[in-house]
Amino acid sequence: MSNNLSLISIRNFIVRHIFDRPFIWWSAVNFVYKHFLCSVIGIIRDDNNNILLLDHKYRPDSFSLPAGWLKKGETPFEAITREIKEETNFNIKPTRLLSVGSSKINSHLEFVVEAKYIDGTFAESSEISNYKWVSPSIIKDLKDVYCCSLNDNGGLNEDNNVSMYTANW
Repeated sequence: MSNNLSLISIRNFIVRHIFDRPFIWWSAVNFVYKHFLCSVIGIIRDDNNNILLLDHKYRPDSFSLPAGWLKKGETPFEAITREIKEETNFNIKPTRLLSVGSSKINSHLEFVVEAKYIDGTFAESSEISNYKWVSPSIIKDLKDVYCCSLNDNGGLNEDNNVSMYTANW
């Protein structure tokens, strides 16, 4: 058990330092994956309209929006539901696709999904050490590794490195 914890700690240390240098991260990703990658970002709201932020052990920012890679055959709704369950033990219900964005620099397509928190007791995972619920107005300038920021209403702002395409579903 302690060997697994040591390996996870070493992995998190390495990944955290790679995320500090985005050029190294994207170079490695583009080298390993020759195909276009897809990820999902979650804007998870509670009953008070607050938004969930997670403390990722390997990201340079202390708290950021929940996110993860889509697995083969998954929809964005399935991916964010799986990611949240794996990382926090929370149950959510995706409600709509807010936007789809493509990076102008990297082979990366992002699906931003809004979801409703249903229930669950937080359980720390190998990736997430903590969580908090915050007002959308507090995180309007939040930047995470996916180059997305939120406006006062919890919607997305366009960034220089990301093209956003709004989808109404």
